[in-house]
Amino acid sequence: MRDHFTGENVEVRTDSMCGPYIMIEPARIATVEELLRSNDILFTLDQGPDACKGSPEAAVIEFERHADLSSIQRLLDSVQ
Repeated sequence: MRDHFTGENVEVRTDSMCGPYIMIEPARIATVEELLRSNDILFTLDQGPDACKGSPEAAVIEFERHADLSSIQRLLDSVQ
Protein backbone atom coordinates (compact mmCIF):
# COMPACT_ATOMS: atom_id res chain seq x y z
CA MET A 1 0.00 0.00 0.00
CA ARG A 2 1.38 3.37 -1.00
CA ASP A 3 1.06 6.55 0.99
CA HIS A 4 -0.49 9.09 -1.37
CA PHE A 5 1.37 11.97 0.29
CA THR A 6 4.91 10.59 0.05
CA GLY A 7 4.49 7.97 -2.68
CA GLU A 8 6.35 5.50 -0.45
CA ASN A 9 5.08 2.22 0.97
CA VAL A 10 3.16 2.34 4.23
CA GLU A 11 5.45 0.62 6.72
CA VAL A 12 4.81 -0.93 10.08
CA ARG A 13 6.91 0.96 12.60
CA THR A 14 7.60 0.46 16.28
CA ASP A 15 7.97 2.95 19.08
CA SER A 16 9.13 2.20 22.62
CA MET A 17 6.11 3.98 24.11
CA CYS A 18 3.42 3.34 21.49
CA GLY A 19 4.39 -0.10 20.25
CA PRO A 20 3.85 -1.18 16.62
CA TYR A 21 1.82 1.12 14.38
CA ILE A 22 1.23 2.46 10.89
CA MET A 23 0.44 6.01 9.82
CA ILE A 24 -2.07 6.40 7.01
CA GLU A 25 -3.99 9.21 5.42
CA PRO A 26 -7.43 9.61 7.05
CA ALA A 27 -9.22 8.98 3.74
CA ARG A 28 -7.92 5.38 3.79
CA ILE A 29 -8.99 4.50 7.34
CA ALA A 30 -12.07 2.53 6.28
CA THR A 31 -10.14 0.57 3.64
CA VAL A 32 -7.34 -0.34 6.04
CA GLU A 33 -9.75 -1.23 8.85
CA GLU A 34 -11.64 -3.58 6.53
CA LEU A 35 -8.40 -5.16 5.32
CA LEU A 36 -7.16 -5.75 8.87
CA ARG A 37 -10.52 -7.06 10.16
CA SER A 38 -10.94 -9.44 7.23
CA ASN A 39 -7.53 -10.90 8.10
CA ASP A 40 -8.27 -11.16 11.85
CA ILE A 41 -5.63 -8.59 12.82
CA LEU A 42 -6.37 -6.78 16.07
CA PHE A 43 -5.79 -3.03 16.01
CA THR A 44 -6.79 0.28 17.53
CA LEU A 45 -7.39 3.48 15.63
CA ASP A 46 -5.47 6.10 17.62
CA GLN A 47 -7.12 9.50 17.27
CA GLY A 48 -7.70 12.65 19.24
CA PRO A 49 -5.61 14.72 21.63
CA ASP A 50 -4.27 11.66 23.47
CA ALA A 51 -2.96 9.99 20.30
CA CYS A 52 0.58 8.72 20.62
CA LYS A 53 1.50 9.70 17.08
CA GLY A 54 -0.32 11.24 14.15
CA SER A 55 -1.51 14.59 12.93
CA PRO A 56 -4.52 15.95 11.04
CA GLU A 57 -2.86 14.62 7.87
CA ALA A 58 -2.10 11.14 9.23
CA ALA A 59 -4.17 8.69 11.24
CA VAL A 60 -2.43 6.08 13.37
CA ILE A 61 -3.41 2.45 13.62
CA GLU A 62 -1.75 0.66 16.52
CA PHE A 63 -1.23 -3.08 16.82
CA GLU A 64 -0.75 -5.28 19.85
CA ARG A 65 2.83 -5.59 21.03
CA HIS A 66 2.90 -9.31 20.18
CA ALA A 67 1.38 -8.84 16.69
CA ASP A 68 3.03 -10.57 13.73
CA LEU A 69 4.46 -7.44 12.13
CA SER A 70 5.92 -9.29 9.14
CA SER A 71 2.47 -10.64 8.25
CA ILE A 72 0.90 -7.20 8.65
CA GLN A 73 3.56 -5.67 6.40
CA ARG A 74 3.04 -8.36 3.73
CA LEU A 75 -0.70 -7.70 3.85
CA LEU A 76 -0.18 -3.96 3.42
CA ASP A 77 2.30 -4.57 0.60
CA SER A 78 -0.29 -6.71 -1.22
CA VAL A 79 -2.60 -3.69 -1.64
CA GLN A 80 -2.08 -1.25 -4.49
